[in-house]
Amino acid sequence: MTAGRELRVFYSTAYAPVSQPALQRLALAAGLLARRGLAQLQAPAAVTRAALHGLHCERYLDAFFDGTEPLASSQGVPWSAVLRDATLAMLGGQIDGAQHALRTGVAMNLARGFHHAVYARGSGFCAINGLALLAHAMPERRIAVLDCDEHGGNGTEEFAAKLDNLHAVSIFGTRFGCYGGVRSWAFPVRVREQGFDTYLDALHQAVEIIAGCRPDLLVYQAGVDCHSNDPKNQAGLSTRELFQRDLFVFKSAGLLQLPVLFLVGGGYQRARRVAQLNLNTVAAAHAALGLRRRGSE
Repeated sequence: MTAGRELRVFYSTAYAPVSQPALQRLALAAGLLARRGLAQLQAPAAVTRAALHGLHCERYLDAFFDGTEPLASSQGVPWSAVLRDATLAMLGGQIDGAQHALRTGVAMNLARGFHHAVYARGSGFCAINGLALLAHAMPERRIAVLDCDEHGGNGTEEFAAKLDNLHAVSIFGTRFGCYGGVRSWAFPVRVREQGFDTYLDALHQAVEIIAGCRPDLLVYQAGVDCHSNDPKNQAGLSTRELFQRDLFVFKSAGLLQLPVLFLVGGGYQRARRVAQLNLNTVAAAHAALGLRRRGSE
């Protein structure tokens, strides 16, 4: 379904407002993708307040939209209308990206992670849980999340217990409150101490779990804060090991004939370095799924 197709990447300048330095890595990655012909960029429509109704508690949603403190800044970043609108744009990319992946087999949302936001508040730089949003927005679809960020997806784990069409598997170096639970599985791995084979074993187990869930869509959070040079890393993956991780996931999606939406998740090195690591994930998708560069025959 994916071979010979261009990769569609959902991104708009609203994702990376200049007033938010932590988001500039997204703008850098978008520029690199376009210049290298690795993807077709498409701006999504921002998600609406109505589309979020019932996902998080109404008190928190009201606070996030209106800027009512302290809840508005509960993700750990001072609230602003610009930051709120960046979040809504990225959430729109989740919805549009998921729909495109279901039609064509693959899509990317060039968005940071959403996985720490819980029902009652934001957390860990995540304001709204855009992974759970897909299960909320498409109740007729079974959604499986494979989260390979440095930090465990505690928020998605909470939502998996609430939404019976959401399944979540996390492989992480830092637990961040993620222990496994209802329709949720947790694999802590530290490559420096345990070796990369341990990480590969966790990936094999994760794919077996996902296959057993028989999802309609795989959502892959390809965080690079687990890179060995990242200031927040405990997992300790090298650049080559991150590429092997991504290649394994995309090849597995292809073998299972699972549509996949992927996003970039965390990364706390210099913006250009993080953007380059995100491009390695895109390169792995090209290699595994036979995607076509822009302008090629």
